[in-house]
Amino acid sequence: MSAPTDPWALLDAASTVVAVHAHPDDESLSTGALLAALTAAGTRVVLVTATRGEEGEIVPGALGADESRPLEEIREAEIDRAVAALGLTERHWLGIAPALAPGAAPRRYRDSGMQWVREGLAGPSDTAGPESFSLQPLEGEVADLHALLEAVRPDVVLGYDDEGTYGHPDHVRAHHVAVGAAERAGIPLLQVASGTPDDPRTRWREHPGTAEAVQRAVDSYRTQLTVRGRRADGIAIRHVGGQDDLVALRTGLHMPPGAP
Repeated sequence: MSAPTDPWALLDAASTVVAVHAHPDDESLSTGALLAALTAAGTRVVLVTATRGEEGEIVPGALGADESRPLEEIREAEIDRAVAALGLTERHWLGIAPALAPGAAPRRYRDSGMQWVREGLAGPSDTAGPESFSLQPLEGEVADLHALLEAVRPDVVLGYDDEGTYGHPDHVRAHHVAVGAAERAGIPLLQVASGTPDDPRTRWREHPGTAEAVQRAVDSYRTQLTVRGRRADGIAIRHVGGQDDLVALRTGLHMPPGAP
């Protein structure tokens, strides 16, 4: 019997899913409604995040004048609150066991930051160094994620498509890491769509009943965004840079190119 070509058929049949994300807040902004729906349905969801978002800007006034913690510690606390709101109970950092290649010393992947190289093409920031996620050796990152997949043995890996949602270099790298590790482990990879709503590869699904969980999750990231209110189709937010956006309560998924 051939494998299903509808990504939702694979996901509906999965009892365990590993979700691969680049920074704290990506899990809520890109897949919050989906993850909340999965956990509410009893699916085991294991989140792995590559970086701690050290290069993120901070919303003015989000931190008190006496705040002395480095940004990465603050964002660790934010992601803990967010995943609790979504119903997740298992999360890991890439490079820290169990998301660490056998025999390797623990390693920390740093946020690469982002700048626009030209219209439509993003690259690492000028301050990105060799420890940045997008600039470290791909093979080691794939080996780390593969170790987690071997430990968890999910039915499905959930990752970005080749556009990496909006082209952030860490998102694009997370896509390549997920592709390599899933292929090595022999586990199907489902990709969260970045493209237009009418992309023929994409199958869409609404996630009713997830608005409250998603709003609480995104509101956990007060250093990064401001919640503007709830709409019928999602949570209105304003990013730290002033851009208005909508955290949708639906998800588009597609199979990777060449999947059966």
